[in-house]
Amino acid sequence: MVVLTFIAFGDFMRTPIWDAGDAEILCDAHQLNQNPLAMFRHLGFYFSQPLLQLAFLTEYRWFGLEPAGYILVNLLIHAFNSFMVYMLVHMLFPNIRLAILAGILFALGVGSYGKILMNVQQLEALILACLHLLVLYFFIRNDFRRDGRIWSPLFLVGVFLFLVTGLTKTASFSLILTLIAYKAFFYKWRKGRAILSKDILVFTFIGILFYVAQNKWGYRQPTVFDSADTSDHFTWMSFKNIFRYLNLMFFPLQKSPMLDSANPLVVLAYHLRTVIRILLTLSIISYSFFGFIFGSKAIRFFIAWTYITLLPFTGLTQAGAWLNLSHLYLTSLGFCVILAAGTTGTSGLLARARWKRFLPYLVPLAFVAASIGLAHKLDASHEQFASSVKGVEIRQEMYQACSKRPVRLQEIH
Repeated sequence: MVVLTFIAFGDFMRTPIWDAGDAEILCDAHQLNQNPLAMFRHLGFYFSQPLLQLAFLTEYRWFGLEPAGYILVNLLIHAFNSFMVYMLVHMLFPNIRLAILAGILFALGVGSYGKILMNVQQLEALILACLHLLVLYFFIRNDFRRDGRIWSPLFLVGVFLFLVTGLTKTASFSLILTLIAYKAFFYKWRKGRAILSKDILVFTFIGILFYVAQNKWGYRQPTVFDSADTSDHFTWMSFKNIFRYLNLMFFPLQKSPMLDSANPLVVLAYHLRTVIRILLTLSIISYSFFGFIFGSKAIRFFIAWTYITLLPFTGLTQAGAWLNLSHLYLTSLGFCVILAAGTTGTSGLLARARWKRFLPYLVPLAFVAASIGLAHKLDASHEQFASSVKGVEIRQEMYQACSKRPVRLQEIH
């Protein structure tokens, strides 16, 4: 997974700082480095994002203002997450060929297109995803091997990781819903043990405590919608955004300056986007319905995963606004598993057809090509922006804030 990740996305380490948000984070890390104890002097620190602040402080001490080191850490965490995808999928199906393919597709950015690996600030989402996968793995392993007992080492490790998850961002309830979905879909495999068992109740209680504490003392990022929006409008947009995001995994075309230099076929596809998105939405709804009815317990779980992991992001975008591919990172796991299951299943049906049994692998291969191609096109546009006047200004302000002296242009380049 490490080798695949760096072959596909290692070039991202050469891109200069181009995002004002990344520059602001590095400046904050520089200020924190002057007096690390300052962060512990207010109560809100403990219920905000202390793990993230400490992570950026550590990175700053290692890499300073050079972005390559920060992207290196992002790539390593992503590779580890891909390995955890393999472990999780192999545990739930189990099918080693399917698990390997799902892990590879996730490592190569299928469904999320590597967007999360391009920014320093995306360390937060990568750490959160890592903890999410680890909690789920230890929880399921404890449920399978220890019958869900709450005093087993596996469960205690899972609780500790869940506590750490609460120190990153308020994503506790989507994780709890994922755990409940596992309990429900694997009910017979779990020998009919209760869904709302003690282990689930412990996680729920901890999640409620963190939610209350974060709302009272922690940092809360506001939604995009303002007070003028009605609750009905907010609910409708949240529902609509679910399918807008799911469409984006299959059809990652949005209004962008990159379309000006894109292939004519890509431009044509963009002009036909409304028809394509309607057909894709109908296909997604159809597959979800029939997957729940006729699919295996593992397929049902990963379909549910795909919807549950999107919920924290669906209320953050207004109608017509640009959707953030980074929000698809955990959601794309479900997409990769479903794609891998379809591929290996179809290949198995053609097992006696010699070379024809490899034809189904052309579908995930096409998604891999699209993912890597789009990711590098995005990275090229970032490099171009970094060389522009605005990009140079962003780095100049960052260097001056951290050095407290005038910075010459040759230093920035």
